[in-house]
Amino acid sequence: MSNTKHRKKVAPFNATRTAPILPKLAPLQFVLLLLFAAVLLLLSSGRVFGQTQPGITVVPSIMHIDLATDPPEYELTYINNTTAEITLLLSVRDFTALEDNYAIDFLTGQDAANYKYSLSSWISFENKMLQLNPGEKKSVKIFIDKNRITKGGHYASILAEIQQPETKNQVAVKGVLSSLLFVRASTGKEIEEGKIIDFASVRDWVEYPNIYQVRFENNGNVQVVPYGSIQVFDPLGNLVAKGPFNIDSLDALPESIRRYRTSVTTYQKVLLPGIYTAKIDLQFGKTNQKLSATTKFFSQGMFDFGKIGIGLAIILLVVFYLRRRKSRIPLML
Repeated sequence: MSNTKHRKKVAPFNATRTAPILPKLAPLQFVLLLLFAAVLLLLSSGRVFGQTQPGITVVPSIMHIDLATDPPEYELTYINNTTAEITLLLSVRDFTALEDNYAIDFLTGQDAANYKYSLSSWISFENKMLQLNPGEKKSVKIFIDKNRITKGGHYASILAEIQQPETKNQVAVKGVLSSLLFVRASTGKEIEEGKIIDFASVRDWVEYPNIYQVRFENNGNVQVVPYGSIQVFDPLGNLVAKGPFNIDSLDALPESIRRYRTSVTTYQKVLLPGIYTAKIDLQFGKTNQKLSATTKFFSQGMFDFGKIGIGLAIILLVVFYLRRRKSRIPLML
């Protein structure tokens, strides 16, 4: 009997069969794929856009007057950068600082009358109305009653209400332009007193910080501008970063707390993990009072513990995969 009768049929090879969508990866390819995915996960980028628009400006926007040395008057200049004729109505409004904040709170009525640091009662204008053509600038003098003002510091905002006539092709524009005025009286009873109530780094988890926050309490009766510097030392005591404090010359109003944020520049390229020390030295007032404070914190330095953790997790997954694959290979006898 012929053997071909019981021979099994073998299906012919299909040369047109498509390859699998996800091919089986070699161990080295698998490792490279994981590392590439980790890089894509860790990298990020951002972009900031800015925009400026022409309008109406006032110079100066902030003015400090010490009646012991400065004349009891100053000048405000308004510039019309628009393409329309405008009218400015000038007025004065007292304000106070919101507790531990950058914002101010305008006072009206009885609140303004009872506020001992108000300034509006001793302010007068050379002219309360200005008309400006397109591209034109005009100035107005502000006067302070030096003989009647009480002791301590006083402050207010000079407001310019913008009025623009409405036409067929243009809607009338109404807004308010503000210029801050800080006045220090000269009665001999002005008190400068303050302290640092908080000094800490601003950061996430244990990352190395470049921003520090200071809360300054003004216990005197005059506004002051504290300034100074912040220095940062590494675990070995080496100076690694520093930066100026209050470069914008922001005032701390009397009997209030102001929060300042300061950026430092890091000069050391190698930052080791460990306990860092930041020190602030500041001074303020005509009496040149000095304050200092320190804070200590643990930092990961130049290393990123989060990325290191992800890397270790990837390595563990690779090792687990390779060991599991090796255990499935049959022994060759």
